[in-house]
Amino acid sequence: MNTYEYTREDLIEENISSSKVLVNTIALRRTISDVLTLLLSANDNAAIDNALLSILRFFEVERVYIGIFDETCSVVDFTHEVTSDGIISMREDILRQLTDEDIPWWIEQIKTGKDIIIFDTAKMPEEAATEQHMLKLQEVLSLLALPVSSAGKICGFIGLDSVRRHRTWNALDIENLRILADIVSIAIEREHDKHVMEHSANLMLKSEVKFRIIFEKLPWGVELYDADGTMLDLNDADLEIFGTTRENVIGVNMFRNPNIPEWVNQKLKKGEDVTFTLDYNFHIVREEGYYSTSIEDETKHLLVKGVALKDIQNKIFGYLYIVFDNSEDHHKTEQIEYNLIKLRTAVDTGESFIWEYDTAKQTFSVDLSLNKNINKNSALSYLKKHQPRTLEDFISTLHPDDVDKIYNRKLKRLMNGEIDNYVAIYRRILGGKQFWFNSNVRAYKFNEDGTPSKIISYTSNITEQREKENELIRVKEADKLKSAFLANMSHEIRTPLNAIVGFSDIVAETSDEEERKEYLEIIHKNNDLLLHLIDDILDFSRIESDTLDYHITETDIKEICGEVFLANSLKMKPGVTLVFDKDLPSIRLKTDPQRIMQVVSNFVNNAIKFTEEGSITISYKKEGNNLRVSVQDTGIGISEKDRSRIFERFIKINEFKQGTGLGLTISKTIIESLHGTIGVDSVQGLGSTFWFTLPLTF
Repeated sequence: MNTYEYTREDLIEENISSSKVLVNTIALRRTISDVLTLLLSANDNAAIDNALLSILRFFEVERVYIGIFDETCSVVDFTHEVTSDGIISMREDILRQLTDEDIPWWIEQIKTGKDIIIFDTAKMPEEAATEQHMLKLQEVLSLLALPVSSAGKICGFIGLDSVRRHRTWNALDIENLRILADIVSIAIEREHDKHVMEHSANLMLKSEVKFRIIFEKLPWGVELYDADGTMLDLNDADLEIFGTTRENVIGVNMFRNPNIPEWVNQKLKKGEDVTFTLDYNFHIVREEGYYSTSIEDETKHLLVKGVALKDIQNKIFGYLYIVFDNSEDHHKTEQIEYNLIKLRTAVDTGESFIWEYDTAKQTFSVDLSLNKNINKNSALSYLKKHQPRTLEDFISTLHPDDVDKIYNRKLKRLMNGEIDNYVAIYRRILGGKQFWFNSNVRAYKFNEDGTPSKIISYTSNITEQREKENELIRVKEADKLKSAFLANMSHEIRTPLNAIVGFSDIVAETSDEEERKEYLEIIHKNNDLLLHLIDDILDFSRIESDTLDYHITETDIKEICGEVFLANSLKMKPGVTLVFDKDLPSIRLKTDPQRIMQVVSNFVNNAIKFTEEGSITISYKKEGNNLRVSVQDTGIGISEKDRSRIFERFIKINEFKQGTGLGLTISKTIIESLHGTIGVDSVQGLGSTFWFTLPLTF
């Protein structure tokens, strides 16, 4: 009796109708033709990506990718990936330099020449738990991955991801992908020798793109010059400040600008950064023909930061100017200061009075003997006719919103002997009108128990100047914050850029593969740092302009914490464990899930920075009608002094840790905008717990 051995072709014929085979053959032939044409017509990465796009359309999947092993076959890098519309690429986020510790089952399957055929990622084998978590992050439902060989050796794999539906892969799918993989392997082998250099170039390009985003999005003028001082580029904000066009100023020399003091030029040539104010005279610019400008005003008041850009050998390769037009605020400040002089004169001639409180007799008295023209001042004339006689009389005239601040927190504490003086600005309602007062209050003639027998106050009516003083405060605070921001960003942006440029040069020169990998990892980390800087800058800009969006929806806090846990599990330092109890019950509330995830992620990232050993724990619980979410670490902790200002903008407790100092400020704004509270508990040397609460009913 003859035996019949079933071949792959026999299985295809038994499971697929002849009509489907014909249709598949035609489509496959067309796809092979397209792929060959693309791969043979060009020799760059775009050709492979376009070929993968043809494969994506042929199989009707949402993602096609290529993973390449290093020489040890223990590290895999996803060198190419294409996705269908609406599908997020994961190549840059989590699919870089994965080791056999990150995806052990996957690498072992491919290394041994086995196909990975998964109909449902939820039913993967137990030994593939790590891979299952990673696929869940990418929302993959089914996948097919086949080994790819180069020069007779397995060098990687080609994979298909189905995101929108489950797929039951058949023998024909496997055979078709194998044919196409053999063709693609030719291109992979061709680019193998130059892969490392191209990868380095791509990283540099991405850093340039991220710098370009910062360059264009900053609301301040930015000018970039080469080592000779010739202008290379400037942003739109700078063009607006100087009223010119890019064509008019590209190529001008910064050292010949008639408005720049010579001492500034000399410092920059020496490699020293410089910050200065400048009355920029446009008449001189036009007169000397430095460039053409449409500015009609003769002068602008500018705040300028000059930075010498240096390479890793400390050699100057260019210069950067950051320019802020402070003309409007400068004029306002001058006007407000002038107005304050007039207001202070008015106060000295009749806007102030003295009041006294006798704690033993519990009586008030107002002394108006030093005041002139009382009848011309409505507040003083009212007090003359309706003087408060008791503490209750005084409290009754306080603005309802100021009672707690003035009586409970100030006056009551002074009467109890807890403090001996205070200064306060507050409102009083006198004769149906609201007045602002500034009081300097002191205790004297103390009793044996330490409580005062007398309290005296020098009080000024500042109603007319209150709004103007507030404006002055806002202007000065804005100037201070802007200066701090410019200085901070100049440093934070320059640091990763210097690292990227320097280590890119080293990568190009070194032949040692291990050193090359180490330098590429440094470049990648600095790229990530720049991205985080950009995100913080953009969010802070939205906060400052009150345009930060919130999208309130039904949210499960367990899902948010779980996603943050999965996203950060691979970032942990050796000796540090990220902990999250997956058995915690779900708690649902109406809030913005993306913003809440941003806050929790920020807490975790801060904990990672300052924790060298131990654990970082993500947790949540109900507290009455509120939800409390916390991230606890065993890091260095925060001193009592620093805890009081940790959420202020631009505050960095450790200046040696990179970042904008905006993360916690942004988090505080988000939580408070969602009607919650935020805080930190910490013991220096033992760790910190950052937490926030949100109402369960919004």
